[in-house]
Amino acid sequence: MAIRAARRYAKALADVVGETADTRRVLGELGDFHTLLQANRELLEVFEAPAVPLAAKLRVLDAILKRLGASLPASNFLRVLVRNHRMAYFDDIYRAFRRLANERLGIVAVKVYSAEDLAAPEREALAARFRVVTGKQVEFEFHLDPDLVAGLRAQVGSTVYDGSVRGALDRLKEQLTAA
Repeated sequence: MAIRAARRYAKALADVVGETADTRRVLGELGDFHTLLQANRELLEVFEAPAVPLAAKLRVLDAILKRLGASLPASNFLRVLVRNHRMAYFDDIYRAFRRLANERLGIVAVKVYSAEDLAAPEREALAARFRVVTGKQVEFEFHLDPDLVAGLRAQVGSTVYDGSVRGALDRLKEQLTAA
C-alpha cells in the first residue's frame, strides 16, 4: 500500500508542477528536504509523532521551508503530506517523483558501482558512453563496492552492464562449465 500511495502522491505533484523548469526546481527542493531528513531522523519522528500537534508540525515545516527557500508547489506539497500524516512515506514519494520527473525531463538514472572512486575524466567518459547507449541525458548515482576488485558495474533500470573483473570471471566460469 505504501508504494501505491507514494506513486499517487508523486503523480499528483508531477501533474501540478507540469513545466520542465518547475519540475527541475521542485525536484531539487525535494532532494534538499530529503537530504535534511536523512541527516536528521529525529525530524521525521517529529512529523510522525501523534503526540505533536499538527500546528506545531506545520510551524516546524514552515521554518525549514523558509530556510531552504522552497517554492510554493514544493511547500504546499510537503504541507499536504504533513496534514495527511504521510511523511512516513516521504522517501518512497521522493523516489517515485524523481522517476517521474526524470522521465518527463528525458533523463535516465544510472547507478554505477566501482571498487574505487572514479576520477573526473573517467566519469565524463562514462557519461558520454551512456548518453550514446540510452539516447538520453544521464544522471549518475555512484557507489563504492569493494567486492568488485576492479572494473565497474552499471545499472539502468533493470538492465545491468557488468564490466567488472568478477563479472568477467563469472561469465568465463559459465562458458567453461557449459561446454
